[in-house]
Amino acid sequence: MKKKKSALLAAPLLLMAAVILLFLLFECNINIPPMDDTYIHLVYGQSLFSSDPLSFNDSEPSSGFTSPLWLLPSALASIAGTTGAPIVLMGFSLLAAAAALLLLPPITAVLLLTAGPFFFHASSGMETALSCLAVIAVWRCIVNGSGITAASFVLAGAFLVRPELAVLGIPLVVSMKNMTPGNIVRLAAPSLIAGLIWMLWNIHSTGLLLPSTFYAKQPVSWFTSAFSGLPGLLKGLLITSPLLLFTAAASITGLLKCKKEKRRSVSMALIPLLLFAISIYLQPNSFFQMRYHVPSLTAIILATGYWLRGLRRRRLNAYILAASMLPGLIIFAGRRADASFDVHSIDVSPARYLSSIASTEQTVAAADIGAVKWITGMEILDLDGLVTAERLPGSGRQGWQWISVRAEYLLAFPDQYSSLISEAGDSLEFLTGFGSDKNVICGEDSVALWRIL
Repeated sequence: MKKKKSALLAAPLLLMAAVILLFLLFECNINIPPMDDTYIHLVYGQSLFSSDPLSFNDSEPSSGFTSPLWLLPSALASIAGTTGAPIVLMGFSLLAAAAALLLLPPITAVLLLTAGPFFFHASSGMETALSCLAVIAVWRCIVNGSGITAASFVLAGAFLVRPELAVLGIPLVVSMKNMTPGNIVRLAAPSLIAGLIWMLWNIHSTGLLLPSTFYAKQPVSWFTSAFSGLPGLLKGLLITSPLLLFTAAASITGLLKCKKEKRRSVSMALIPLLLFAISIYLQPNSFFQMRYHVPSLTAIILATGYWLRGLRRRRLNAYILAASMLPGLIIFAGRRADASFDVHSIDVSPARYLSSIASTEQTVAAADIGAVKWITGMEILDLDGLVTAERLPGSGRQGWQWISVRAEYLLAFPDQYSSLISEAGDSLEFLTGFGSDKNVICGEDSVALWRIL
């Protein structure tokens, strides 16, 4: 029994040790910020302790958060203050990742531990590690044959971590031994209630059914999204995890062909297939960030670990697969350090400078809004519309004239917002610029600050 407990604890402890070592290696060079969107959740989390909960700007309700459940650790982390809260929230990410490993059989845990994207996000401060934990919880519900009541609350939790994880309701329904309309309603009820409450809040705050995150970026067709992102994804996986695509295909095929407990095996195969499809549809970020792909990658590793159980020399095969992913783990570890440097250079440093020259009563029109709001406390006019409905893409989108009479500063990427800057013309006074030679997260290698005249 002690040996089994030690095996279960090995992967979580290794993960925590590796992350701490990575931070110690580059802590002397920069302050360690989390990923950029972490600050958005911190602002919303802090608002839960105010008289205007879920407001990004003072007394102005909005729906610019992507994970309602992640607001709870964000709120707790916010107690640590401006400097300490991001570190605490990264710690919560690490705990979620360690918990995910703890729920897995040792062989599967080792495989997930060596997956570079999982390691990258294990301390991101975003909800990604928690979403992996949610996927594993749904997987266990199917494998262990959990009751409908337990599965319904696990599904609701997954949905509140990330709305796209609602697709996991499909394999849960397929796995039902007694698939009646009543049982399906029982399974879906908590998620439907949570979704209705979220929808009502969206209508109240923005007049839109969905969170503003779904509208803030210009939509791209599924064809364009899939066929522009898929080649890069597959190439990246072949470089960093050369055997994983083979084992994924073999394990999913094996599950679909399995004749024993057909419903359960088909349900297990559906989890990686559905998550991979939805991540492609949602137009994910660059391969080395892979925020949207980590849950599907986790599901692939779950299926692979289950498939390896039926092979001879399963431990040897698992270790060979894990060894094949070690180069990718090293690459992603380096990218994790680069990502922090990028966020520090492009998001945190500009916010600190702005805080030194502006007052909290003033307004800044900005693109990456999280760190700016968290550090400066200023009113934010979001250029992308995440918390400023008037700037949402569409025919009614407000332009420079509307911005110029409402903000004192403009903080933007020169290339991405070149047309807006041209429209502003002589009404801008350039103050300073910030650059990054580690362009991993922020999309551009420079950001500029102007005073609006």
